[in-house]
Amino acid sequence: MGKFKLKRGMGEGGLTLVEVLAALVIIGIVFIGFMSIFPQMNNINNRTETKLVTMNIAKQELTKLKGAPTRLNPDKRIMNSKSPYFFETYDLSEGNYDILVDCYDTQFQTCSGAGETSRIPKLYKIHIKVEKDGKLNSETFGYLKLE
Repeated sequence: MGKFKLKRGMGEGGLTLVEVLAALVIIGIVFIGFMSIFPQMNNINNRTETKLVTMNIAKQELTKLKGAPTRLNPDKRIMNSKSPYFFETYDLSEGNYDILVDCYDTQFQTCSGAGETSRIPKLYKIHIKVEKDGKLNSETFGYLKLE
């Protein structure tokens, strides 16, 4: 009987233990890097959601003030400025959000024409700031007309 010899040619062999371990290490590093992205994405999504909610609150508050400017009543005033630009700050907070409204006073304007003086409605510059947990998240500006 003859002897059978197995010859291994190039590329016919299996994987060695070292090659398997090296592949597992590389896959592990890629997997860990990939998994660290998810908590960051969740954090960014939460901040974006808070920003969108507070932007909508600020715009809704400006619309409410235009419809009912009497919401800026003295009971809600928390501060007067001492700067050259006079303004009052009102606290219109609701729920989990702090809503602060700065109301800047503008000058009365009169219009003279043909011997007659008429009064133009007074405009107040409104600066609405929406905060959550003491951090400013959104703000908007507008004008409020009072006769």
